Amino acid sequence: MPLAFIRVQLLILFFGIGLLSLSSCKIFYPDVMFKTDKFYQFTPSDTISGNKEYVLKAKDIMEIQILSNNGYQLVDVLGQGGFYNPVTYTIHNEGFAILPMLDSLYLAGYSITGAENLLSERYAYYFVNPYIRIKITNRRCVVFAGRSSGRVINLDNESMSLIEVLALAGGLGGSKSYRIKLIRGELRNPQVFLIDLSTLEGMKRANLQIASNDIIYVEPALNFNEVNQQIIPIISLITTTILIYSTILSLKK
Repeated sequence: MPLAFIRVQLLILFFGIGLLSLSSCKIFYPDVMFKTDKFYQFTPSDTISGNKEYVLKAKDIMEIQILSNNGYQLVDVLGQGGFYNPVTYTIHNEGFAILPMLDSLYLAGYSITGAENLLSERYAYYFVNPYIRIKITNRRCVVFAGRSSGRVINLDNESMSLIEVLALAGGLGGSKSYRIKLIRGELRNPQVFLIDLSTLEGMKRANLQIASNDIIYVEPALNFNEVNQQIIPIISLITTTILIYSTILSLKK
């Protein structure tokens, strides 16, 4: 075989390998979201603050119960019969909520405990020692784990952990347990935490309490079959190119 032909084959081969390495991320991980470069500075996972009480904001949906101090529900004085059942109310864009017997009340910016205390004071005009219970029904986070569909998980209490949320979302599903990104805050300038759950030590270092509107993303992992499916077309292209070129050389002789 002529030396020139061997050189051409090697050149084409190296070119194919170089092209593959330059585009490997898009070829092997076409469904990866929220990519960061290797120099990206993640916020340390042990600084995640998840213990702050939720603050009411516009468009929140509240489920409100009015109870007596001994825990029994108050009789429905509005004439609907029976006892109070939880009723939902929305905080409008201006921060006000329209509540029975109180008309319009500004609640945006209050913590849940603060809002409960405020309503207790206002309803004390009508009831003896009222006790108010507020539950925010639209608190949720979004989970993308591996190649499964994204899930919206309702945060039913104030202290749901990352472990609970991932379990509700169906587990990791073949994803990278050491590459869990927690995206929190304003989407244009969020905090991004990188969490490693592959070890107990990694779990201990991270404060794993989830807040409303968090985005949890677990990078998908490739298996051998997926790599094989991705790389075979490229190898075939390189082999075909070499074959065509060698045929052309042989015809010129």
